[in-house]
Parts: sequence; C-alpha cells; structure tokens
Amino acid sequence: MRRLNMRETLSALLSIVATIAVYGGCGSSNSGGADASAYGPTKVLFSMPATGSLADQAVVWEAAAQLAQTEINKAGGLMGRQLTLDIQDSQMNPAVAVTMAQTLLDSDHASFYLTADGTAAADAVLLATLPKPVITLASTAGGVQLVTDDSTDSWFRTADSVTLEGSATARAALDKGATTMAILQGNNPYTLGCAAAAASYFQQNGGTITAQVTFPYAPSTTYDYAADLATASAGAPDAIYLAPHPAVGISFLKAWTATGTGKFAGQWYLNEDLGTPAIPTNVGVAAVEGIRGVKPAGNAAAYATMLAAFTAAYGTQSGNPTIPRVAETYDAVYLMALAMVQAGTTTDVDALRTALRAVANPPGTVVGPGQFAQAIALIQTGTDINYEGASGTCDFDDQGNVDPLMAEWSLQSGNFTVLRTFSP
Repeated sequence: MRRLNMRETLSALLSIVATIAVYGGCGSSNSGGADASAYGPTKVLFSMPATGSLADQAVVWEAAAQLAQTEINKAGGLMGRQLTLDIQDSQMNPAVAVTMAQTLLDSDHASFYLTADGTAAADAVLLATLPKPVITLASTAGGVQLVTDDSTDSWFRTADSVTLEGSATARAALDKGATTMAILQGNNPYTLGCAAAAASYFQQNGGTITAQVTFPYAPSTTYDYAADLATASAGAPDAIYLAPHPAVGISFLKAWTATGTGKFAGQWYLNEDLGTPAIPTNVGVAAVEGIRGVKPAGNAAAYATMLAAFTAAYGTQSGNPTIPRVAETYDAVYLMALAMVQAGTTTDVDALRTALRAVANPPGTVVGPGQFAQAIALIQTGTDINYEGASGTCDFDDQGNVDPLMAEWSLQSGNFTVLRTFSP
C-alpha cells in the first residue's frame, strides 16, 4: 500500500474534520455531551390520537407532519442528518400519552416533543415526570392549562388558545348585534375553555348569557341532543355558540334540522373545530346556510403553498387538508427543525427555547412553507430568519402562545366564506 505524502495526509484530515462538523456540529450541548443521534437520524417523538374520537382528523394531521418531514429531508435535513418523526398513538388518553412520552423520550430521541393531542392528554404529559427536560410544541391543544401549568417556559403551541377562540366568537356575535347568547359546551378542557372565554367576553362587553348547557364530549348514539338544544333555545337568544367534538356538532345540527329551524331562529356560531366540510356534507348545504364561526385568519400565500404540496403528495388519499389544525401541524414540524439548526443542538433545552423564538419571531428575513433550504442557508450565514407559516405568523409570546388575526366565516352554498379578519 502506498504511503500518503504530507499534502494527502493533510487533505484526509481536513475531510474528516469537515465530516465531523456536518454530522456532529448539531449535536453539542451546554453540558459538553454529544447528541446520541449525532451520527444518525434526528429522531423526534410525535404524539397524536391515531385511534379514539379524533382519529379521522389525526390521519390528516399525520400526513401534514410527514409532508413537512419529507420537504425538510429533501432540502438536506438537519445539517446533513435526516429528520425522523417517531409517530405514536396516544389514543386520546392522558395515561397512554404519559406512558408513551416517559418510555420514548430517552437518549435516542431529541429533547423536542411534538404533539397533536387534545388539551387533556397534552397537559398530563406536561405535568408528568419525564426522563429528561424537553421543549414541547403543540399543534392542536389550545387549553389554558398548558400556560398555567408550564413553570419552565418549555411549552409552545402553533394552535390558537381557547381564550382567543372564545373571545373572538363572542366579539363576532356582539358585532352582529347580539345581546343574548346561549352556549352548548362539550365536557372537555378545550371546549369548556372556549365556552368560558366566550361567556366572559360577552358579559364584559354588555351581553347576557342565557344558558350554558354541558353535554358529554364523546359522541353518543343514545344521548338526547334535542333536549339540550331545547334548553339552549329557551327564551330565544340572539345567538347560540356550539362548542363540541366535531361529530357531536353534527348531531346537534341534525337534531336542530329534524325539529324545524323555528326551534331556534337566531344566529348559530360554530367553534373552530367545526369549521370542516363534514358539516355541510352531513347536515345539508341548505340547512346550514348562513351559520357562522371564527378561526385563525392564516396566511393566504403560505397556506396555498402548503395545500398545493399536500395535494401533490397525497391527492385525496390522506383526507381533506382544509380541516382545522392541518396547517398548525405542518408549521410545528418546520419550526422545530429550524430551531434545532439555529440552536446547533437537539439536546440543550435552553438553547432550543431561545432558538424557537428566534426563528419564529421578527425581525428577520421572511421564510415559509417549502423554503427550508433557503432558511438553512440564511441561518448558516448568521442571518436572522422569521418563519411565517401556513397557519399565520407563528410569533410566540412570553407564554409560548401565538396571537393570530382571526377570520369570521359564514357557510354560503356549502363553502366557508370569510367575511372579515379582525382581532378581539
């Protein structure tokens, strides 16, 4: 075997150093240890209710997360390493979600945890003892508990909060001239939180809540939805705010149409998670004409980019990408990956926390869906970036919340037509 000369030896050493810089540079931490995943894929736990009452929506959320993962890896991944989402089924069950997180957040997983769970399961993990500190980014959970129970500034979310959703709905009703409103609320932290915020805002601004009727959150074929509807309709309030599980919302509206629209002739407002084509499809286009609701306004151009990529990747086989929380889930994966590259680590939670706000908030060069390669190039040159997502601005406040503009919509000929954007 020929012995290398001095120039060849130096070249080989530089090549080794460059390889270590690419594959190990993202793996340092303040403690001086290297990432367990420094020489393989970056593995991140992604918890979602693949079975249970939200399974039909979770299929689409999972597809959105995998779309983001694919785009990130096609753009080179995390400084040379592939991103792997370890997608696990929480079953919409807090105990299962906690056990799963405790088991999987080990040395093989980054100190970043994504969740598309409901508030109850997400909050249970937040309060649990985990094997290591983590930064958690939620794309569907909006409950206020996730703020009040977070004592370490480790919980963030791309989903709007229940406070914002409920307040915006009440504002919309007031602006339309409502002075009385009844609320139908599912017995679930998210829907109860939306209902409480709506009631508080409506009353503080001169309105009267005529009834707050609580029903089981999970769908039931035997529950008497018509009876609850009659209670809420008593006294002919100007508006009824319906905040349930999506399938339960359909049951309420079917009960309403079955007994005649004269049972309640005022203005319906549907909670954000009812802003789905399943409503006109299952209740009837003519029956739901004029029903209103409120949702985050989003970012039209970035949203269109994500929808086009989703359609190109999946067609219709992975469900309808226009249902709630799809854009929020897609954005969460992008933000997590950008934060890891910005921080130069997948294990140091202090660096990841700082980096997450740095890549999400202004100032900085605006980047968005499908622009991961451009974003990484900017980060590598020391340029600040500002990720503007498909779901909206994605700017995190000091509590980890986003504060998007809200859009009031109306069902018109089966389509969700935006009437205006506003801030409550």
